[in-house]
Amino acid sequence: MSARARRRLRRVVALLVNARGVAAFAGGYVAAVRVAARMLWERGLGAAAGWAASATAQGRLLRPAGYRRWLKRRPPPPDELPVLAVASTLDLPVAARPAYLALLRERAAASGVAIAVVTDAPVEGQIGSCRLVSTPTLTVDAWVTAAQRLGANCEWTLLLQPGCVPALAGAPVSVNSAGAMTLYYGDEDRIDAGGKRSRPNLKPGFSPDLLCASDYFGSLLVPRVLLQALDSAAIGDAHSLALRLVELAAGVERVPRVLAHRFHAPTPTVAPPVRLETFLRRRYGDGARVRATKGAGAPWRCEFGNRGRVSVVVPTRDRLTLLRQCVEGVFRTNRGAFEVLVLDNDSRDPRTLEWLERAAATWPNLRVVPAPGEFNWSRINNIGVDHAEGDVLVFLNNDTEPLCQDWLARMADVALRPDVGAVGALLLYASGRIQHAGVVIGSGETTDHVYRGARPDLERRVFVSPLLPRNVAAVTGACMAFARRTLEDIGRFDERYPVAGNDVEICVRAWTKGLVNVYLPDVALRHLESRTRGRRDPTADVRRLQAFLAARCPVDPYYHPALTALL
Repeated sequence: MSARARRRLRRVVALLVNARGVAAFAGGYVAAVRVAARMLWERGLGAAAGWAASATAQGRLLRPAGYRRWLKRRPPPPDELPVLAVASTLDLPVAARPAYLALLRERAAASGVAIAVVTDAPVEGQIGSCRLVSTPTLTVDAWVTAAQRLGANCEWTLLLQPGCVPALAGAPVSVNSAGAMTLYYGDEDRIDAGGKRSRPNLKPGFSPDLLCASDYFGSLLVPRVLLQALDSAAIGDAHSLALRLVELAAGVERVPRVLAHRFHAPTPTVAPPVRLETFLRRRYGDGARVRATKGAGAPWRCEFGNRGRVSVVVPTRDRLTLLRQCVEGVFRTNRGAFEVLVLDNDSRDPRTLEWLERAAATWPNLRVVPAPGEFNWSRINNIGVDHAEGDVLVFLNNDTEPLCQDWLARMADVALRPDVGAVGALLLYASGRIQHAGVVIGSGETTDHVYRGARPDLERRVFVSPLLPRNVAAVTGACMAFARRTLEDIGRFDERYPVAGNDVEICVRAWTKGLVNVYLPDVALRHLESRTRGRRDPTADVRRLQAFLAARCPVDPYYHPALTALL
């Protein structure tokens, strides 16, 4: 049996063993079967197997028993460096404090880790192996000030978020002990009073856009020099603390381990961190601001004050029903300075040709550009770049339909940031389930869309919510924005990828140039995937992309390695 056949057999076995978890991920057994069948029909056996493997990986870890079995199979932790863990009873209900302190004492006694607990209780001293530090008013500022005092002579301090207990006896030796100004964060999971673990929260590599939307860092491992450099006055909240440490740090890295166990879930925040707008303006200029939002996802949105003309590039060949829905949707949902370029790849249907003529007369800012010859998505879009006049180019499939207002301005605002490569959107199937929420390298046969087939309001998860903006390795070309100056710097689409892989290739090329690719869930479109060109990715495109990724980006920097290692 070949290695590929053995891998697929393991996937089938894992799928059967973890069927309950897969159903939880997909929204029920019927939904899971429907998604798998759709993937098989539209993209073939490899894509269907890739989806099943991704769903299995997440579904297995969602189940407490499955997670604990997985933990037992993990290699033992490496030797560790001494560290001081500083906890607090901040925002912890009084009724929960005895059990929390008992768990901290137990962890300290079992592992030998030094733990200090900052509290507003009028008691100070030792309780078992834990040191209690009392402060009259318990705030984040008081907690950080106490940590600075306690950690003045410690090489490493683990700042435990309220309600967390340390998972380690010290800092992993894999951290760069010479990097005195590097900030570290890691995974976390849930723990009960009896010490049983469940519900892992697996985190991506450093994602600045995600950090602005959510304090996904959690507990922080901070070297002494960085901790002492922190201006602890008027930080205000734990999220602002993370933002300030990022500003001071020489680098930010994810420790590939669980750093903390969460005993008590925090109260969800609805207000942005007090230092977020300052953080944004220091990075992106005085036009940056934070705006409150409604609905699911983050209760605020970061805006950067960038404005520019947008050119929407839509390749098409006949399929008038799809094209009309797409173009009319663009004009219905956007205002301001934009143009639409329809790249006509040898349409023959008289109805399509008649509609294109009428559309150009109806909308002065719509142009029809001939793009004759054999279908080559990359070449057609490069023709669009030649004819476009915008500062930002949005490449849009003709089988998409916008679902929100003013989305072109939103994509342009992010695309014009100096640190951004590609900008992508949340794409939904006609059923309302996720078709695209970012591309993962190493999932499926080569790449796949994270959360494909799941509900967009997915609550039970082990990875980042699909409703939060974040940085990704790549986004789909079905809706992709680039600033013109970015394309001038990194180059246009590689025409050696006529059908598939062209979007991933250009995104990875941007990433290797030091740019970040951004997924925006508040830009939502319906996508009738592959209705125009049909199903199945050409073998030549897939193999070329595999070789490219092996050389340029073999590991996805924004996904969690455990979720692909389980595949």
